[in-house]
Amino acid sequence: MTHEKPPTEPTASGDVLEHDPYAIRTIEQLFSLFDDGEFMKDIQSGHKDLQVAMVDHKEEHGAKGCKGSMTITVNYALGKQGDLDMGATVNFTHPKAPPSSAAAFVDDKGNLTLYSPLMKRMRPGLRDVTPHDPETGEVRDID
Repeated sequence: MTHEKPPTEPTASGDVLEHDPYAIRTIEQLFSLFDDGEFMKDIQSGHKDLQVAMVDHKEEHGAKGCKGSMTITVNYALGKQGDLDMGATVNFTHPKAPPSSAAAFVDDKGNLTLYSPLMKRMRPGLRDVTPHDPETGEVRDID
């Protein structure tokens, strides 16, 4: 019985033998190749930051518009000798804050005002409440 090393070439089905120590079987193994594992750390820390940003957005603005994304791009270039050059990038999109909001009225002349023009048409100015107690400001009922 000989102890020859089994071939590391793909089988007829295209699968790499399970005991091939050089085979890259998982996406984690692939991402760990880039920048000596720093790329994988960037993915993990960026993913955590995205989750925190989404929780913060929900607390500040509610669940509406609480969306984020992670995009991983891997580029490949196959050389003449079967060597494969790879490059990878990761981008995170955090939730966007809703636009600031305010309310005001526009008067007949086109000016912004905090006072409703409809209120001006109802009754001009404040009305006088008499009789009242000049010391306390209490309104007296006259019967």
